[in-house]
Amino acid sequence: MRPTQVTTLVVAALLAGSLTTSAPTFAQDAPLPISSDYDPQNSNWNGLMQFRDLATGMGFEFNAVSTLEWGNLGAEDILVFLYPQQAIDPSQLDAFVQAGGHAIVADDFGEAQNALARIGAVRLDVTTVRADKYYEGRTWAPIASVTSDHPIGSEVTEIVTNHPSVLGHIVGGTVVAGFADGALLVAGERGTGRYVAVADPSIFINRMLEFPGNLRAVVNMLHWLNRQGRANRVIVVRGDVPMYGQARPYIDDSNAGPLARSVADLNRWLDERSTWLLVPGAMRALGIGAGLLLLGLLAMAIPWRKGPRPDGAWLALRRPARRDDAYAMAAGAQRANEPHLISACLLRDRVQTLLSEALGKDEQRPALGEPQLTEIVRTEKGAAAAAAYARVADRLRKLPSRGQAAAPWGGGFMSKREFDALYDDCDTLCRNLGCTLGTDS
Repeated sequence: MRPTQVTTLVVAALLAGSLTTSAPTFAQDAPLPISSDYDPQNSNWNGLMQFRDLATGMGFEFNAVSTLEWGNLGAEDILVFLYPQQAIDPSQLDAFVQAGGHAIVADDFGEAQNALARIGAVRLDVTTVRADKYYEGRTWAPIASVTSDHPIGSEVTEIVTNHPSVLGHIVGGTVVAGFADGALLVAGERGTGRYVAVADPSIFINRMLEFPGNLRAVVNMLHWLNRQGRANRVIVVRGDVPMYGQARPYIDDSNAGPLARSVADLNRWLDERSTWLLVPGAMRALGIGAGLLLLGLLAMAIPWRKGPRPDGAWLALRRPARRDDAYAMAAGAQRANEPHLISACLLRDRVQTLLSEALGKDEQRPALGEPQLTEIVRTEKGAAAAAAYARVADRLRKLPSRGQAAAPWGGGFMSKREFDALYDDCDTLCRNLGCTLGTDS
């Protein structure tokens, strides 16, 4: 069963028991020693057995302590003060809540007044509390009304009290229930923690939990402080309990994610481990182990295989080859997926060189048009050579320069069929000129 289902069944059973029994009374069958007040083992009217059973039934671990070490409290603890007989250190309580702790301070005339004032709820000692209603008309049993929509007040309309005090000058908290004179129950958040201040600790005892409103309010307190299951242990401090130590600087952060909480848990674990004391033998063993570990890391870092002998060649300045260099273009053409355009540019330059050599150098010929050059070829090499030149002249003229063809942004393209046809025609032209196409030396 889920925790919420268990809680519902426990509350329903307790409410059913309270509704089927006679109305609660405050009369005592016999005087009880004061040490039995708020005792989790006491099943009489002034004991905490019903509160203990309620908490354990909701899935909490319940522990009433005889001493309190602030430094031992963690994110899983809900600290409950019930009528403390020793003064609570205000700074430690505030530090505990600010760091992410969860606390209930329930006191009417005990030693919690300074701690309550520190968290923003001043206890006002009054002789008779003025309320709109009293249980059976008894002035020492005023009934507090719920005054806000806080989760602790959910499904609660009134809370019956027994000789309560009141809280005033509320700073930073929400008044959940109160009287005409002041607040009975205040809830608030400080830092990353939560607290509940109650001006009557007797609402937690067996007889007072028979009132449905009281029972539901206590259940809501535990639910609100539980933080979705992170705080699952109730630590009760009652009566004369010595307190010492320092609260942790960090306990919990409700807004932290899983990673931040894991890091905090690791830091807390390391902090706890730092309290260990090592004997000299253990310290030597630890030092030897650390040294061996460092030697192993050093051995893995040293390169055992010898590399090439340094010759200073890496210091030589090497200029990158020109993009339009014939050898670089040929090498690039071999690596490229479509080398035909680059090859055609190299072929064009080779044909122009052979044509110039076959016709003789003339400074005016580069400026002549294709018809004039065709006539010169006809005159000097014959009609067949002129016809071969006419077939390739226009295609060679339309090819880009070497630099454009080799540039990554050139964008030109020539298919293999086009290149093969151009090569065959150029080869025919060279044979008619009396030379061999071959390769550029």
